[in-house]
Amino acid sequence: MRFRVTLSFFLLLLLSGAAFPVTAQIQLGGLADFELKKGQNDSSPYVNQTPNDKWTIYTPYIRIFASADISENWFISSVLQSDYYSGTELSSPFFSVINLNWIPIDDSDFTITAGRFVTPYGVYSNRVLSIDNPFVHLPLTHVFGLPVSQQSGILPYNAEYEEGITGLTMVNQRMYSQGILIQNSLGDSDWLQYKLAAALAPASAYFGTAMYNYPSFTGRIVIQPKIWAQLGLSFSNGPFMHPDDAANRFPDSSLSEFRQILLGSDLLISYRYYSFLIEYNRSLWKAPYINGTETTDYEISEAPVDHISGEAVVRFPFFVGSYAAIRYENLISGSLSSGIYSSGSAWTYDRSRVELLAGYKLHRNIKMKISYLLGTDTGPDLNDNVFAVQLSVAY
Repeated sequence: MRFRVTLSFFLLLLLSGAAFPVTAQIQLGGLADFELKKGQNDSSPYVNQTPNDKWTIYTPYIRIFASADISENWFISSVLQSDYYSGTELSSPFFSVINLNWIPIDDSDFTITAGRFVTPYGVYSNRVLSIDNPFVHLPLTHVFGLPVSQQSGILPYNAEYEEGITGLTMVNQRMYSQGILIQNSLGDSDWLQYKLAAALAPASAYFGTAMYNYPSFTGRIVIQPKIWAQLGLSFSNGPFMHPDDAANRFPDSSLSEFRQILLGSDLLISYRYYSFLIEYNRSLWKAPYINGTETTDYEISEAPVDHISGEAVVRFPFFVGSYAAIRYENLISGSLSSGIYSSGSAWTYDRSRVELLAGYKLHRNIKMKISYLLGTDTGPDLNDNVFAVQLSVAY
């Protein structure tokens, strides 16, 4: 039995005062990014978060934050957002976050969240906002489109997608999920933190309503035995195929078999003015492999891809608020491990990127970054290096 989950239920509940009197004071804030960018011939919002190959001044994100305490144990949070992820123009405003939160135990960090929230996967779940991200660009896990989609399953990487279909990234670019989330911090120094979610889709995908009889599961656990060392473990597992668009090709009864399994680990070491981050992610899509967009002949295959990333950040004590950073990352394709079309060759091409960056915090709520991104690949040989100046303004 399919069920529909909508946030309007929670909003109506709050407005009606059915559960408790609504006397909350709303707190408002916002964040806007302004960028000067110069890309190359293959630059696009989908490839490298850059609108085109011209000198361009644009606003990639605008966010308005609203939160309110309903009582000592209940509060709501929301983020109204407009961005460039869906094309070359700012999207219509939408709620990337809107949720109801309950703290069932007084004087505890244990929180239950229902609604739409930041996907609790990987280090960058804490770097959704540009002012928290030491770099300008998101990592390849969030921006590298792979030849697998919610509508068509796996396609050869040189095949043409049907109109309106794009490949999935390992983690959804907008980094939000919808469902139920529990989170907590344990110990006097919060040496153990966890966020566990039952959502409508795994980390790479997004569903606005329920598509299956059971949820996807995504989570992150952080262990910090020392103040200078932090180990993170992340996972996601669940069906990702869209039943409405796929119904003509795949029976609804088989869609729950098509899954993304995503595992990750990261290690952050901080010492004085230096910090180092090493991250590893592996995604495996168990999905139909289509040899051509019109055929209905398919067999389930397993398509893996690995991501390795290393970051170094140094802050300069002689110039308070300034820092320099470098990130190297490599996305490595595996081969189809089963299926009638498996040949032992890579199902997509490898991708490497280096981002060099200098940053300065002009004010508590204003940060400026100057970045150069260099990319190479073993496939179409994209010409997509990009120079960027980013100004993030919070209010």
